[in-house]
Formats: sequence, structure tokens, C-alpha cells
Amino acid sequence: MYKLNDKKMFFDITDEQAIIINFVTGIYYGTTSLGSIVLEYLLSGVSEKNILTELKKNNDIPENFEKDFTNFINECVQKEILISTDGENKECEEFPKSAFSDGYKLQLNEFAEVQEMLLADPVHDVEIEEGWPVLKDDQK
Repeated sequence: MYKLNDKKMFFDITDEQAIIINFVTGIYYGTTSLGSIVLEYLLSGVSEKNILTELKKNNDIPENFEKDFTNFINECVQKEILISTDGENKECEEFPKSAFSDGYKLQLNEFAEVQEMLLADPVHDVEIEEGWPVLKDDQK
């Protein structure tokens, strides 16, 4: 069982697309359609086993999918998005057809191009002489 590492991460899903923001580093993550739904199910208390069982009901699932599934979850743990926890093991709902718009790809994409903006503190980092926002200087 997993939960969001909410000490470092923000998670939201809109139109079946997940966005995860590490507000400590300013890096954000996106996933494939299937990855978004898998994360949503994991965070709602569905076990890996129950998710995999539901996915294996599809006749066209690739042979190597279980390995990709495990690698995807391990990467989410390694990036400190997910942390292990005890909890209720809920049943997995049927996956919506839109979850497979990218096929069976489970991919976590990492982006850093807006890192400075995400690390800015526009509420507190305001200086009359310098304007708004004043970005934190890592060299101090």
C-alpha cells in the first residue's frame, strides 16, 4: 500500500492526467494516461496486486507488462512520490477505456524547465527595491 509523500509532493489529476509537483526541488512530473490512473488507484488505497489483477483481465496486455508495472511503481518510490504505508486494501475499479490512449505505457516524465518559478515564494519574497518576486539566492 502507498500514500503520497505529502511532505514534498503535490498531486492532482485533471482530465485523467496526473501532475505531481515536488515543492522542495521545483521539479514536476507527468505520466501517461495509464500511469495517471494507476497512481490515482494506488493513492486511493488499492493495492498493486489488485490493480495488476484488474489490468490482466485485458486480452491484449503485453507479456512484459508486469515488469513495466513494477518498474513504474519503483520509480515513483525512488523519486519519493509514493511512500509505503499500511492501510485498507480496496478493490480495483474497472479501468476507463481512456486509460489506454497511450497503450500500456507506464511512464513517469520529469520536467525542470519551470523549477525557478515553482521555487519562488511570491507571498514572502517581495522587496521594495527589487520588485516581485525576489528569487532565493542559493549562494548565500
